[in-house]
Amino acid sequence: MQDGVRFATTEEELTASFQLRYRVYVECMGRLKDKGDHELKELRDEYDENARAVIAIKDNEAIGTLRLFWGGDKPFSQTLIDAYHLSSFLDKLDQHQICIVERLMVDDKHRGSSATLRMYKEVMHFVLENKIEAVLLDCEPHHLNSYLKLGFRSFTHTYSYPGIGLVIPMVLISGDYEHLQNVGSPFALLTSEKDLGHCLYVNELLEIIGGSQNVVSQAASNQTDFIRQIYADKYLWEDGNPKIFDALSEDEIGRVIEKSHIIECKQGDHIIEKNNAAKTMFVVLSGMVEVFRNKDQLAVIPKGGVIGEVAFFLHSSRSASIVAATDDVRLLSLDEPSMSRLLKYEPVLANKILTNLCRVLCSRLIGGVETSDLRSS
Repeated sequence: MQDGVRFATTEEELTASFQLRYRVYVECMGRLKDKGDHELKELRDEYDENARAVIAIKDNEAIGTLRLFWGGDKPFSQTLIDAYHLSSFLDKLDQHQICIVERLMVDDKHRGSSATLRMYKEVMHFVLENKIEAVLLDCEPHHLNSYLKLGFRSFTHTYSYPGIGLVIPMVLISGDYEHLQNVGSPFALLTSEKDLGHCLYVNELLEIIGGSQNVVSQAASNQTDFIRQIYADKYLWEDGNPKIFDALSEDEIGRVIEKSHIIECKQGDHIIEKNNAAKTMFVVLSGMVEVFRNKDQLAVIPKGGVIGEVAFFLHSSRSASIVAATDDVRLLSLDEPSMSRLLKYEPVLANKILTNLCRVLCSRLIGGVETSDLRSS
């Protein structure tokens, strides 16, 4: 296979895409094992018959891939309409003006390379060529900053993607050139306002997503206002129980929460899915969450608790699932790269955070929760 990034057109390229999916999702991340072909070591499903695959090739090997559904190829199934919350967009757009991107992945050896950006560049060329006005995807919390930088916006409520856990629906309005410029999206370099003359529904699409966001991004907010939202429930921080931000100044808190997000969840949302490889840590700002292993409830974590810390520090997969127990769950999602940099380059502040986390865990033990039950994360 020739090196480069392109839409897969040959059976060899498609097979390479399916096999990379298997290596990344099934073997490395422990996901979708029930859907993988363990003999051929491929991960494909019935949706691939109506989808396109972008593939990145280097040295005759697939190093990256993603799947794209376009309404111009075939009408979206009801499953896709529901999963990606397309109904409100279909009130304004024809199906050929919408595409969906999913299952983006890069081989472990090439993460941090330009492969992801080059694949999205290929998608953007497709969007412009076919006069697509809305690009939709479901984003896991640890990828939020990357997609915000590309120009995607969150909209509607979060939900649980089977086998993966909590995801945030996002949309890129391709005609909103001003927004692409404001966030520094590389897509703004691929086009100009003249190229977007076919985009007739920018204002209508902005109205659709305007009042329905359930994610607040620190990067897009005033830091003081963002911290105020964290401390909205004063009782949360004054109930006498140890907290992750105890004895931290506002400046120190600001450095800890850099590029973090506040995410709202509803009852039943799977915030963390067992065996998932993601390492995001969360602070429960309101509501309660439950810890399950298989169908057994191991613990209930109230507001003020921290979840996800074990997988973060041990670099292990999740060993239990965590589910929102109430409709008012608000989570502070701590950005994994920012936390890693803090631990590496700010030892004094890192020591405060680690001490507070130890106090939080010890408080759980005093409350009668066994250490083995806390590997929720």
